[in-house]
Amino acid sequence: MLAKAYQKYLYIPRPVSKRYPMDVQHRAKQFAPFAALRGFEEIVRKQEVLYEQRKVLSEEQKCGLDRRLQMVSVGMKIQATYFKESREMKPAGQYHTICGTVEFFDPSIHLRIDDTIILIPDLCELSGDIFEELELPC
Repeated sequence: MLAKAYQKYLYIPRPVSKRYPMDVQHRAKQFAPFAALRGFEEIVRKQEVLYEQRKVLSEEQKCGLDRRLQMVSVGMKIQATYFKESREMKPAGQYHTICGTVEFFDPSIHLRIDDTIILIPDLCELSGDIFEELELPC
């Protein structure tokens, strides 16, 4: 009984739209995400940042770093690797490497390369062409 009622609709061809199909760019806008949770993406990005513990330098590394610090002068082009402690995860942080010109240097306080201030205790490594030329034994 039910099949007879819908018999005339079973073999009708599929209707064709009179409008042009939507292009991919407009379709993508229709399904674009919205910010239902404000600040959620920022929190997720902070969690993605990898933090590590500060590495303790060996006596040999400290001696080499001290020698290189004695050679540093304003105007030199060097590359420095330093540890920057995180505000959120206090004992942990990240290692950064910067390359530039020394603008200020006080061996007891800090080193300024371009606009970045690096405290001497946070410094891990110094490198540059000038150090290879002037390398002295410890």
